[in-house]
Amino acid sequence: MAFLRLGDMLPVMLSLWPLATATPQATWPSAFEAWYASDAKHTTGHYATDSHVGASRIVLRDGTGDHLCSAFHNATACEQLTVAGFRYLYFPNAGDCCKCCTYTTGTYECGGPVGPQWVKNLTGNLRYVGRSEILGRSCHKWSIVGLDPEHLNYYFQDVQTGLPCGIDGYNYLRTPAEPADDQYLFEADSLNLTVPTSHFDVPERCQDARYCGGEVCATGPTAPETTLQI
Repeated sequence: MAFLRLGDMLPVMLSLWPLATATPQATWPSAFEAWYASDAKHTTGHYATDSHVGASRIVLRDGTGDHLCSAFHNATACEQLTVAGFRYLYFPNAGDCCKCCTYTTGTYECGGPVGPQWVKNLTGNLRYVGRSEILGRSCHKWSIVGLDPEHLNYYFQDVQTGLPCGIDGYNYLRTPAEPADDQYLFEADSLNLTVPTSHFDVPERCQDARYCGGEVCATGPTAPETTLQI
């Protein structure tokens, strides 16, 4: 009987080594839209982003569980439109709209639309942590260090398609005792990589809108200085 020696097996073992140890690569499409569910915010809605346009729009059917929306209106639809240097809070059923902040200035410095650079790990804050099941499908999972290193953010990506499964960013309503993560779990069948630019049109009511002010938004200035994306 012939036996394989370790030296004979070593080339095969080495050839399989990259397959066994390769870490999945996180990717974020330059543009996509999808319907989502959010257990953290107790609502559903629509998510759209386009880094070419430099815009995003998050529609919440009920903004009561959202850090920003809930500060102004509850038990009603809320849209967060980030475009042309501003983040607008639009409440179509309440007939109200205001500018929450600009991208880099004001008393509340908000981020611009999320783009592909978010998961490129240029800062070393992205870490692969395994797999999770999201809405019935297997998804890779990464942790991302944000403003609070003690509370991580997470990105999920479909194992089979490489498309986003969802995001889960640490947040709360008024105090940490009231968790309200920025969680958006995307429905796979609804994900579309082509987004009509009309999705990012500023509603008429939002044009020349006031600053929202209050405890969670800025009181000024009235014009953006940059269009920085994060």
